[in-house]
Amino acid sequence: MGGNSVLYDKIIKGRSIKKDYKEVALTGYVKHKLRTVKTSQFFLKEGPLAILPFSKNYFSFVWSINKDFYENNSKKINNLAKSKIKNILKIKKNIQITNTQSYPLKLNLKTKYFNKNLLILGEGLHTIHPIAGQGFNLVLRDIKKLKEILKYYSQLGISFKNSFALDDFYAQRKIENIVFGLGVDVTHAFFKQNKYLDPFKEMILKNISKNNVVKKISKIISNQGLSI
Repeated sequence: MGGNSVLYDKIIKGRSIKKDYKEVALTGYVKHKLRTVKTSQFFLKEGPLAILPFSKNYFSFVWSINKDFYENNSKKINNLAKSKIKNILKIKKNIQITNTQSYPLKLNLKTKYFNKNLLILGEGLHTIHPIAGQGFNLVLRDIKKLKEILKYYSQLGISFKNSFALDDFYAQRKIENIVFGLGVDVTHAFFKQNKYLDPFKEMILKNISKNNVVKKISKIISNQGLSI
């Protein structure tokens, strides 16, 4: 149902951590004939553009751009995206972009996860900025943890509706989801262009890129989440 369904407010009436980025995400698939395409994030002046390969000759992209820029260029936005992708990947031949979609970017972190036996999952539970590519990872970790909890109560022979399964899920997932969501929000703010701060950001990133320990820790957190 996506993150904007009014049904969630009927299920739970708890507060949410919300923020409107006033940005639009443009997504789509690209067919190519390149030898290799690596998962990458490019910080363009219009906004960050992520390249996400999923098969030999296809990759998806997510371009986060200012809402005003999108509206002023809506009729030619696909051609602009194609031009940007060809330029950053140094592609001379034409590429085919399909399945393009756009949606507004917002932060929405639920502080309550369930009501009686109704549990919210997916984007209804947490919607975050795509800059760090962690939204889907959080959903997968939620599902993994829910499976573990339900298996535990099932092995004890306890009926789910009479158990504390959803309370356990809430207690074990809330902290990581909020920490990641707010962390991505800080990351987004850090990478927004600012002519006064950009030189300092470049210096910080160069130092981080040389520190193998920091890079290893960041990869572990991105792939496995936080151990809380």
